[in-house]
Amino acid sequence: MANILIYSNNPHLTAQWTHALIGDYNVSMLHNAHCQIDADAVLFDSRKLDEDASLLSIFMNQNARFLVIGSNWPEQKQIEVLVRGAAGYCDESEPIELLKKAVESILKGDIWIRRSLVPKVIGMLVSARQFHGTTAKTTDVEEMLDMLDSLSVREMEVADMIRKGENNKRIALTMNISERTVKAHLSSIFRKLNVADRLHLAILLKEIDQYRKVMP
Repeated sequence: MANILIYSNNPHLTAQWTHALIGDYNVSMLHNAHCQIDADAVLFDSRKLDEDASLLSIFMNQNARFLVIGSNWPEQKQIEVLVRGAAGYCDESEPIELLKKAVESILKGDIWIRRSLVPKVIGMLVSARQFHGTTAKTTDVEEMLDMLDSLSVREMEVADMIRKGENNKRIALTMNISERTVKAHLSSIFRKLNVADRLHLAILLKEIDQYRKVMP
């Protein structure tokens, strides 16, 4: 059973989130976010970030997956926490069932964020990689192009829809296949392209697109 920590000073929200998750996970409170966090996931009250922006730095320095939960948080802040390493953002106003799906999703290694924001997150991550000189070298990209050729036609269709920010349900409906088949295609794509999850797949495809634009 996965261990979930809650980081919030709001007793109402703490009780609400605990009640929603206690049947499926071990749930307890996190009292100090600056220490080493021993958990699978953390529900992170956005008010904590509003009070102390330095907390953003912990998202990339912990093994836990972080789901930031806020109340009508600005889009730019939602994007920023994803870029800084959080696994997702969920609004307090969403139904409890959606919160449970968000937790389940990030525990599986996926990213939880509104589909409309995915291209912005990818764009910022690619720009940041270029700024820090961590984009793939020409030889690496050429190798990736060869790896792309190893994908089947259906796998390429799935990859292209991931690039656009589509979720598994939408991909299944569009391609007239089951969600289980979509997951099987994704597992094969991740293995063939050596990427960890759908966000890194989208970043890789974006970088390849940019490389193709400057190819002679």
